[in-house]
Amino acid sequence: MRRNRHVRNPPDLTSLFDVLFIVIFAALIRAAAVEKAAAAAATPAPAKPLPPPVKLATQQLRDAALADLGKQLAARPYVVVRISSGSIKALEVGDNVMTLDAPLLEHSPDPDVAIAYLGDRAAELRICRVIAVQLGVPDLAKYLVIIAPDQHLPDLPHALYEGLRRDIDRCLADQQALAVLVDPSVETASSGTPPRGAAP
Repeated sequence: MRRNRHVRNPPDLTSLFDVLFIVIFAALIRAAAVEKAAAAAATPAPAKPLPPPVKLATQQLRDAALADLGKQLAARPYVVVRISSGSIKALEVGDNVMTLDAPLLEHSPDPDVAIAYLGDRAAELRICRVIAVQLGVPDLAKYLVIIAPDQHLPDLPHALYEGLRRDIDRCLADQQALAVLVDPSVETASSGTPPRGAAP
């Protein structure tokens, strides 16, 4: 009597390799997709094309230049120079007030002159040089200097008015500072009261 022999077939390695290949291939595709998405997210979107340039009229160019200059000046720290009785009485930088008594005028031996502006004789006595020394900085390139006398400009002594005007130019040349001389009538004009000398 013949006995039936049970024959055990070996595992089909081919099908296992196929499954493994599919799993690895799917993982690679997924990794590539993730990397591509990350690269796309990191790449900035292309900028919208600008409209073609237009030739601006002279007045438009002036207005644009003044607007840009205004923004630059507004961003600068400023120093207010208080002037009274022919002397610098105070410097105001933000909330910090420095009290001074730096004369700007002197008596001249020339009888035709009588009073002379000190800044014309010595550079260290000019307004912006005085400011730089008080602030302890080499120059005032980042500052806007506002010169504020306590009298209307037409009422200032001639030597003081002309000296202040020259100092505005010298502030730029000597200290790289932008300086402006402000008449007190600006305040009355903004409040609706006509400044001295203005037509009613």
